[in-house]
Amino acid sequence: MAWRDVSPEELPDLLALPGLVVVDQRDEAARSRGQLPGAQGANERLLRELIGRRGKAPPILVYCYHGNQSRELCDFLAQFGLPTVFNLAGGWQALENVGLRVPCD
Repeated sequence: MAWRDVSPEELPDLLALPGLVVVDQRDEAARSRGQLPGAQGANERLLRELIGRRGKAPPILVYCYHGNQSRELCDFLAQFGLPTVFNLAGGWQALENVGLRVPCD
């Protein structure tokens, strides 16, 4: 496994990483109700761009509703040699469960 899970409590430090790309796998309706700062929807254009930059890829944080689909995307990205990929364990629901307040777009 070339990616790792991060807990909601680790999120503030992770969001401070220079150049971090945040990928939100939730649907557009969910994203419109709140998302992490700078989050981009997971789409083919973004994934192709990240894979194309794998030699100089930025750190990447992926999250979804519960942390399961994002694990699959982390596996996918890691297979292409992206070196610094993180999955938000428990996804957006974990943030809500612990009541962690992060600045949202």
